[in-house]
Amino acid sequence: MGIFFKRRQVAVPTFWGFLLILLFLFSAAYLLLRSTYPFLSSSYEPVSKTLVIEGWIPESGLKEALAFYRKNRYEKMIITGVPITQWTYSSPFSNMADASAGTMRQLHFKDTIYRAIIPSTIQRDRTYSTAVSMKMQLSRWGISDENFDLFSMGAHARRSYLMFKKAFPGFKIGLITSTDPSFDPDRWYASSRGFRTVFGELVSYFYSILLFSPSENQTIELIKLGEYYDKITSHRFETDREFADSLTSPLGKEDIAKFEGLDYFVIDTAWKIKATFILDTLQPPFQMPTSTNRLPWYRNYGEIHFTKDGVDYKLFAYQNLDYLKNEPGYRKLFVPFTDHTNGVTTYGGGRYLDIDIPENQSFYLDFNYAYNPYCAYSHRWSCPIPPSENSLEMEVIAGVKAYESPE
Repeated sequence: MGIFFKRRQVAVPTFWGFLLILLFLFSAAYLLLRSTYPFLSSSYEPVSKTLVIEGWIPESGLKEALAFYRKNRYEKMIITGVPITQWTYSSPFSNMADASAGTMRQLHFKDTIYRAIIPSTIQRDRTYSTAVSMKMQLSRWGISDENFDLFSMGAHARRSYLMFKKAFPGFKIGLITSTDPSFDPDRWYASSRGFRTVFGELVSYFYSILLFSPSENQTIELIKLGEYYDKITSHRFETDREFADSLTSPLGKEDIAKFEGLDYFVIDTAWKIKATFILDTLQPPFQMPTSTNRLPWYRNYGEIHFTKDGVDYKLFAYQNLDYLKNEPGYRKLFVPFTDHTNGVTTYGGGRYLDIDIPENQSFYLDFNYAYNPYCAYSHRWSCPIPPSENSLEMEVIAGVKAYESPE
């Protein structure tokens, strides 16, 4: 025993000692609970005449922000916003910045509202991403002031301020914090909502200080990519709305009643291809064959050259002369084409692209916008038949797929 152990006297608390320790721990815990919310919801002195409002805050906070804006005579209002991930198909707004701006209009704010929005593809680090989105647009908005004030709410405020400081390291930023009305800030720990919000924000704040090291360049690329995806998704939603509306749909009445949306290939940036446009309007106009006896007048407007998977391709772009007579300012070109997916996964008669007349030789040809002629949906339509010169010897796995009439 003596080789491996030895006796030592250890002092242990008495009853009153234990009571004192418990009292100390209880007091420390109480002070921590009391100080956590004020710490997370702190404010900093305003420094600017530009007010940045976080668009996620509820209407009570928006009303306070507007009152603060008017009282302190701000000159510019910026609202940041994340995507609305609920009621996507029924809400008139796709993001909280637009929704909050709409609220400001209802509250009779008539000046310009600048909006910094992140795309729906960004689901993490969204506060930092909104700050970067705002930074990307300041020069386009003509806002050169290197200071601004941030209006936030509750326990989220301090972390929001930290994220904006990371995005704007050389800026002076004020912070105005509104009270969160969803729980009692003095007793946040007494409700499940308050506890989840404050404790979650406390953990997130210290994570952001200790471990969060964002890359601004990477965030910019993610924003640009997400904006591209959202633009095509929005275009597809709008197309489906038109098909479901009896006033605009190419479908027959029976099909409209059963319509549940078109089938599309997955959005793929590989089909947004850098191309070269060569102007060629010297050839005489011609009548393009259609699925009926109709023969509309077109003219060749130019050649599109591009490379896909190491193979060179060429398409001809046409100008609709009949349409141009009625709409002299029309600036679109018609690019009908066929490929090896026709009759398999896409409409057998080929598909179409509409492109803006390129301003330069170099432009992007995006097959994610490829769509079916109306003849794919009903025989009552007359559709141009893609010329043989626009036959692509490859599979274009992009755009809309073949339509199958519901039984």
